[in-house]
Amino acid sequence: MIKPGIPFIPMEPLPHPKPFDDEKYGFQIKWDGTRIVAHLSGGVELFNRKMKRRTAQYPEVAGTLSDVLGDSDAVLDGEMITLIGGKPSFQQLMRRDWATDPGTINYLASRIPVTYVVFDILYLNGKSLIDLPFSRRYHILKSTLRSSDPVVVTDTFPGRGIALYEIARERGLEGIVAKRLDSVYQIGKKSDKWLKIKNRREVTALVGGFLAEGKSVRSLFLGQLVEGELIYIGRASSGLGAETSRVLYDLLSKSAKESCPFANPPQIERREKPVWVSPSVAVEVEFLDYTDEGYLRHPVIRRVEFGS
Repeated sequence: MIKPGIPFIPMEPLPHPKPFDDEKYGFQIKWDGTRIVAHLSGGVELFNRKMKRRTAQYPEVAGTLSDVLGDSDAVLDGEMITLIGGKPSFQQLMRRDWATDPGTINYLASRIPVTYVVFDILYLNGKSLIDLPFSRRYHILKSTLRSSDPVVVTDTFPGRGIALYEIARERGLEGIVAKRLDSVYQIGKKSDKWLKIKNRREVTALVGGFLAEGKSVRSLFLGQLVEGELIYIGRASSGLGAETSRVLYDLLSKSAKESCPFANPPQIERREKPVWVSPSVAVEVEFLDYTDEGYLRHPVIRRVEFGS
């Protein structure tokens, strides 16, 4: 049972290996952000996929939803994103999502604009909609909520998944989601009625530390510069050949430092002895997506930029 103000774990898609066309499905862009369910009932409350309140972090979204939907009682499902250069930036979004101090939240809101991309409606004016087919829910969503910056209703493309996936791939987006047009909304479940087809992406990261095995590098601690701070985004070892590992060990050892260079230090196991370095060596990394914590999922090192 869905009721405004009572958080729940949203429905999730299952992975699917490749894009497809099928008139039984509606296809949507999969945005690289954080899942947010919006509850409206005499006010607005925002919750993430772990049912943690996020209303304070995104005041402009809460305000716009209140203005657009007025006195309506509703529950909306969507993704919070921030766009930098036309592409979602998960690291910048996490700066907004992790903020708790009101002054910091207001400052970041002025520097890092967000967009709430709404893709489903689950409750409206006293009626739960989760047992309606997705096609019907989407029609209600489009007729109920008008896009008004920073809130937008995503587009759904019936039948045409391959073309939409190619657009997502060309633009460096996360991928697409295929939703059965007759699918009901299953709270807290991963369902094969929704399928996610992801595009492996690339990112350039700086090396902030490493783990050694003898005179070779075993694993790299990676980060990106955000507002002058090195933000940790994960560790990677796949893709490092034996010769590259030895060359990296010699090069990185020359820039070793005592303190961790990351603004958000990684968790280190007791038996691990990381060597921290000045972030001067860059690597190109291919990865699948980001975890909820903002770390690279399944990273593979494709190239080391020794001259950076």
